[in-house]
Amino acid sequence: MEKAVVEGAGAAALAAVLAGQLPELQGKRVIIALTGGNIDTTILGRCLDRGLAADGRLVRFGVTVSDRPGGIAELTKLLASMGASLKDIFHERAWLKSDIFSVHVKCVIETKDRDHADKVYQALCARYSHIIWGPSQVDL
Repeated sequence: MEKAVVEGAGAAALAAVLAGQLPELQGKRVIIALTGGNIDTTILGRCLDRGLAADGRLVRFGVTVSDRPGGIAELTKLLASMGASLKDIFHERAWLKSDIFSVHVKCVIETKDRDHADKVYQALCARYSHIIWGPSQVDL
């Protein structure tokens, strides 16, 4: 079994068997009921997001783009052309210390894997001069 969604009580028996805590079952055929009926879908969503982030598939970054018509559209087109899925976007103008014709955009994107995320980062660096990449540097 590679991955399974199982509530805590349903996983306890499997964990005990996998950890070798039930030697009396050694060599026997055993059926373990894995249940997930009481799983909270909100918590499940959080777990999935954290897993994606840990795998380098959910990435957040900030980038300063032109505040002229089409500036943010250009950013989203770049992300789409690379196959990155935009999960969240937020832009702010008021607290920027750069020129008046710029806007700081904070994004959360989903990528295929860490290598794909690196390629997206490289493409952003080639197009934009001010990028803040990663969770510790972007307040969302």
